[in-house]
Amino acid sequence: MKNSGKFNKKIMIIVLLVIFLIMIGIIGVLLFQEQSKDVNNTDSQQTINETVGTDSPQTFEEVSNYNIYYTVKGILNNYITMIRETNGDEYIDFERLQQSRDEAIAGLIDDSVNSIYNMLDSSYIEEKNITEEDIRTLAEQYRQQGDYSKNVVYNLKINGMYMADISTDIKFILVEFSINGNENNMLIKLDFQNSTYSMFGEEYLSSKGYNKDTEISKIEISTDAIDSNNYNSFNFVNTDDKYIINQYFSEYQTKLLNNVDFAYELLDQQYRENKYENAQEFSQYVEENYESLQNAYLTKYQINQFDEYKEYVCLDENNNYYIFIERRLTDYSVILDTYTVDLKDFTDKYTVADVSTKVGMNVEKVIDAINDGDVRYVYNKLDETFRNNTFGNIENFRTYVNENFYDENEVEYLEFAEEGDTYIYSAKIKNAQEENSEGREITLIMRLLEGTDFVMSFNME
Repeated sequence: MKNSGKFNKKIMIIVLLVIFLIMIGIIGVLLFQEQSKDVNNTDSQQTINETVGTDSPQTFEEVSNYNIYYTVKGILNNYITMIRETNGDEYIDFERLQQSRDEAIAGLIDDSVNSIYNMLDSSYIEEKNITEEDIRTLAEQYRQQGDYSKNVVYNLKINGMYMADISTDIKFILVEFSINGNENNMLIKLDFQNSTYSMFGEEYLSSKGYNKDTEISKIEISTDAIDSNNYNSFNFVNTDDKYIINQYFSEYQTKLLNNVDFAYELLDQQYRENKYENAQEFSQYVEENYESLQNAYLTKYQINQFDEYKEYVCLDENNNYYIFIERRLTDYSVILDTYTVDLKDFTDKYTVADVSTKVGMNVEKVIDAINDGDVRYVYNKLDETFRNNTFGNIENFRTYVNENFYDENEVEYLEFAEEGDTYIYSAKIKNAQEENSEGREITLIMRLLEGTDFVMSFNME
């Protein structure tokens, strides 16, 4: 019994020792985890400090949000409208007014100048001692017609738009833009809580040295809310694809009809160089098609998203193309057909197509060009020997096309044959504007060259 008691005491001591060691282990683990947590918190805080500290200061970021972009653009358009009214570049039917012409003009100018004045930030007005006379002087540099006899379009081009996200409600927007080619900069403070804004002019930004690379912490502009004064409210724009496409189209249509030089400059460079010999030739195209361009409206569109740009392919009611290549919100160009330069979608399909499909795709280019009246494109695609022996010059070919093709042509493919590196399509050219058109038979002979290039000849019966 005594030995058994001693044995039980030994077991009790061992159990207590094990429990003690386990407790020490648990305490050690807990201390290690707490220490690790402190280290992680230190690392996290260091990362935050590196992000917002002096090594990586917060600066303006380029606006990529369509809603904000078009909201700010609306504010600028309103600002420009007031400048136009100040300058007499808005149409006024004075016969319908109860006032005399001089009284009406004076009242309109006062109202528009007052509107612009109340769009400006109060601190900017105070610091630069801005007066209404200063606003009249500012507007004067854009004056064109100036007698209220017509609506004059002021060409707005936004070259850059950058945002500083100050808080949930307050944003600073720095805009680089031009009006009728005159470069300008402006900072717009947006209050999303009150749907109000205030503006800072270029001389203010220059005197402060503010630009898109300025550290936000160094911008000495109040971040307080902006009270409404009946002139400084904005409507936030919620965009969708249809809205954006219509914005592009209406803007370019306006340029075509009112500022053809600006419309020419917006053409894709490669397209412009391949399509037109100079701006005068493009201007002639616009003049000859002015009425149809004026009345055009979009009926179809397709959006293609690529790595470096977005492509809006649009068709109007007459199957005319308007293709907008958007690289950034403030950088887009325009292509007005699908054959002068190869779109990526065409190139991708062409690359994997068999020869008969490639020939057919090229024939469609030719027919589209004829339908557009682009005789030069077709003439340059003709085999040189065939071209010289059959037509001699482009004017003879133009006469031939006018006499042998329809205003709007379509192709009915019949038979396809290969002879070495030459491909032959028997087809019919039909009048697309006439139901059950019998058409004319044509034999198209084509050689495929490097890439998507080709040469052809034809025989029409």
